[in-house]
Amino acid sequence: MCGIAGIFQYGHSPDARLSEPAGLAMTEVLRHRGPDGGGLLVAPRLLLGHRRLAILDPSRHGRQPMSDEQHRVWLAYNGEIYNFHELRRTLEQRGHQFRSQTDTEVLLRGYLEWGRAVVERLNGMFAFALYDTAASALWLVRDGTGIKPLFYRDDGTRLWFGSEIKAILADPQVPRRPDWPALDAFFTFAYVPAPATGFAGIRQLLPGEWLVAQRGRVETRRWFRLPYPDGPQNWSQEESIERLDSAVGAAVTRQMVSDVPLGTLLSGGLDSAAVLRAMQRATSAPVSAFTMGFDEPTFDESRLAAQVADHYAARHHVQTLPPATAELLPALLAHAEEPLADNSLIPVYVLAQFARRHVTVALSGDGADELLAGYATYRASRWAPWYRRIPGPLRRWILEPLVHRLPPSQRKYGWTQLAQRFVAGAAERPPRDHASWRQILTPAQKRRLYGARWQQFGDLDSIGWYAAAAADAPDWLSPLERQLHMDLTFHLPNDMLVKVDRMSMAHSLEVRVPLLDNEVLATCLAIPARWKLRGHGKWVLRQLLAQDLPPSIVRRKKSGFLVPLESWLAGAWQPLLREYLTPQWAAETDALRWGELRAMLDAQQAGRRDFAYPLFTLLMFSLWWRMWLTEQLPVPYPVDLRAAPCEIVHWSPNPSTP
Repeated sequence: MCGIAGIFQYGHSPDARLSEPAGLAMTEVLRHRGPDGGGLLVAPRLLLGHRRLAILDPSRHGRQPMSDEQHRVWLAYNGEIYNFHELRRTLEQRGHQFRSQTDTEVLLRGYLEWGRAVVERLNGMFAFALYDTAASALWLVRDGTGIKPLFYRDDGTRLWFGSEIKAILADPQVPRRPDWPALDAFFTFAYVPAPATGFAGIRQLLPGEWLVAQRGRVETRRWFRLPYPDGPQNWSQEESIERLDSAVGAAVTRQMVSDVPLGTLLSGGLDSAAVLRAMQRATSAPVSAFTMGFDEPTFDESRLAAQVADHYAARHHVQTLPPATAELLPALLAHAEEPLADNSLIPVYVLAQFARRHVTVALSGDGADELLAGYATYRASRWAPWYRRIPGPLRRWILEPLVHRLPPSQRKYGWTQLAQRFVAGAAERPPRDHASWRQILTPAQKRRLYGARWQQFGDLDSIGWYAAAAADAPDWLSPLERQLHMDLTFHLPNDMLVKVDRMSMAHSLEVRVPLLDNEVLATCLAIPARWKLRGHGKWVLRQLLAQDLPPSIVRRKKSGFLVPLESWLAGAWQPLLREYLTPQWAAETDALRWGELRAMLDAQQAGRRDFAYPLFTLLMFSLWWRMWLTEQLPVPYPVDLRAAPCEIVHWSPNPSTP
């Protein structure tokens, strides 16, 4: 895993010269993504930087930016290609000679052989920048499911790009302005969906999208579609279990290839258990497994994880989360860069830091909920039609006000939170109902909270943004499968994968996601819906693991990777709320009404209403505003002095070119 950054002058400009110091600054701010080496290509019209986390062939032969012998192509690449051995054999049969053992060189020579069609042959997670010197074209590519990020800014003649937004902002020419419609999505979902970011003028490639900058033009194109079958499959229960077992086993085996220590992130849930099971079968050595524990009993799954680890003879490591870790919030936003208020950022950050003391690569179980119906929202969608049969006036004027006045719950999944999410979603029709389950602030709450700043934008419909994800799903999908498609293409890449990438790379830990392997994707998308949503969801995975694990683990309800937010906000975090959610700050943004915000703070503190998630979202927005927009707060970015320095390479197709 690595970091890439650069600037490309693709159009005519009075000053086409690029600042080498700017390119170096953009590259060096990504040291945490690649402490093992750095490189900066300085070429006419192009600065191309790379920070390396050496996983395969850590020798100098793998350093980047990488070029072929004739310097036809320059490549800066972040990620892993798991089928690179097969691709390499094919390329060698076609006469290509390799200088390294890296997947980077396979990608480079694959481009020389197949052109842009090479991307359709890749099975992996990646984001890369490739410069074709003959065509004077820069090609930016992001993997199909959005595991790896890639951001860019286009001013009409010049293109900035990077693995993280901080690389683009490292150039002082880039302004820092908020994107208000994108921030409405943040207040709705606690994250900003692609292609937007929290910064006006800075975009991100969608999953499975590429960008080409050439001859004064920039064009984007979707190159990847989810590998659905042509129509519904009639697999039996036994066939579905067998195919899933085979696909997960093959994917995990592929993703265990590494020249550095490797382990897995283990919760008490099914997804990580399935990954550990496959890892244990693929190796004779004990697998290192890393678990986050909690002092609060209703949040702690470490004992369940220990049972799984013991069953599969893993070497189990447990880290207990420190209580009310408010001091971590600035560090989280320093690496998230965008407004992001998924409270599981905290345990993921701490767990990644802990795991990195032992391994450089860790496998995770992300993706199973969206592929195999693990979220409670899928079951809620089945109950929603019955709720909508209740007369509208009774729902709007009695039931919903009562639900929203329920007191806070300090349990992991209290009835207050579940009931409020349910009534917000059930009031809508498909596909908007499914999108509405994930609301943090409802439209009514936002109308009361929003200040004058929002008036120029009219009625913003972030729920419609999410619901639109259903539009490109195959027509034959069932209602459940359409909801899974929405989450797989919207919620997963914009929240779950963002959180894992930023928090793990903050500690130079590469996290791989075998359940999003091409083979696993194709298998899960073909498994009939009737084998997914039974009981507590992920039924086919439960049946697979029931072959090994006890019922106490297999039959458990899904339990997310959350923190005791309600109790923290009611106790140790109260000073933090009062420090950063102030009338002066609300007036400065011109975006929030202090009276409504104060009422939320008072109601939460008094225990009258449950505003924990909205207040945490507003707190993270305030910290982000002060850190990344107005720069009132310093970015607590730790510069690792042990990281290898950046090597600068000057290249020109014509030695006389300045």
